[in-house]
Formats: sequence, structure tokens, C-alpha cells
Amino acid sequence: MSVVVNRPAPPTVELSAAEREWIRRQGVTARVLAEEHRRMRERLSTSTGAELRRVREQFARDQRRFSRG
Repeated sequence: MSVVVNRPAPPTVELSAAEREWIRRQGVTARVLAEEHRRMRERLSTSTGAELRRVREQFARDQRRFSRG
């Protein structure tokens, strides 16, 4: 057998309550963002051209606001 298969497993490390909470919140944040993206896609797919143009302009303003140029 290969050396990789026979290598002993690294010891496990217990996580603190704060570390477990941080990991849990990362998952919650990712799910919330995914749900928000889904809602925006649905909303934009049923919206009018004027609303779509307004959202695109808003995103363009946000990009300029955070750029370092």
C-alpha cells in the first residue's frame, strides 16, 4: 500500500464556542446572499425596461464609489 494510505491521521482540535458560531454564521451569510440573488433575478426578469436600466445605473454608481482610481 502507499505511504499516503498508511499515514496516521492528524490529531483533531476542539473548536471553541466562538469558532463554531463564526463557522455557522458564514453558512447563514452565504445562504442569505444566495436567496437575495435569487430574488433579484426573479424581480428583474419580470420588471420593465426602465426599472432594469435604473438598477444597472445604480450598480455602476456603486462600482465607481468603491474603486480606487
